Amino acid sequence: MPMLWRSAALSAGLLAVPAGLPAHADGDAGFAGNGIKRVLLISIDGMHALDFINCAQGISGVNGGNPYCPSLAELAGTGVNYLETSTSKPSDSFPGLMALVTGGSPRSVGAFYDVAYDRSLDPPATTTGNGVFGAPGLCTSGAAPMGTTTEFDEGIDIDQTLLNGGAPVGVDGGIASIDPMRLERDPAHNCNPVYPWNFVRTNTIFGVVHAAGGYTAWSDKHPSYSSVSGPGNGTNVDDYYSPEINSIPVALPTVPGCNPLPDPNAATPSNAWTDGFANIKCYDSLKV
Repeated sequence: MPMLWRSAALSAGLLAVPAGLPAHADGDAGFAGNGIKRVLLISIDGMHALDFINCAQGISGVNGGNPYCPSLAELAGTGVNYLETSTSKPSDSFPGLMALVTGGSPRSVGAFYDVAYDRSLDPPATTTGNGVFGAPGLCTSGAAPMGTTTEFDEGIDIDQTLLNGGAPVGVDGGIASIDPMRLERDPAHNCNPVYPWNFVRTNTIFGVVHAAGGYTAWSDKHPSYSSVSGPGNGTNVDDYYSPEINSIPVALPTVPGCNPLPDPNAATPSNAWTDGFANIKCYDSLKV
């Protein structure tokens, strides 16, 4: 069965997502008879059009002048170079990602930054891992909201120091790593926690594909980026994988060259995967 999966994140933040369709779409007619069997979306954080041209065609002083992204260059051989796009404003991982999967601006989606403010919600039931204050009595069902800082990054993990975000033993992570007690609450809906996929205001390409009978999957750097599954009950993405990028780096026995990690000086309790280029490549390899 074709699968939708996403490749890794470079230290700068490489986001790559392939989308797949169910077994009944395997024929030559593709999904819904349109000839399309799979959809591949690759977004490289901070990579400009000129950066792609340089890596695909080569540039003096780098790699002996030879191309250094041959796989991307091969994809471009059957692609279209579209120059009329503009990044989200503000330009950052959360609003940028949501712009890609919704086509909406931060204003329409409601995602301006990992940490922002929402006047329609109340604080979480407990303080988040990154210090957004919370307490049980800070939300009253049916009452006017007091407003709260919102956080959709590693701070809502059960344990942000762990690669699987503190999910139960044997679980890779993903939405099972989210601590609902650390989520903002909605007084208009019985003070229920607002999961990432319901924080966003618009539908996503994953919801569209899923509703049409397609199989969807996504891999990202935080459990909180399961916002791509919105809105609904969090099942628009059939397979979501998100090892916590801001966890403490640990040896990866299943990844060649990463047991032990290549940069032990950047693998202390005060470090995250992004603190060492060699280590972040190990993290990337988990997703490909």
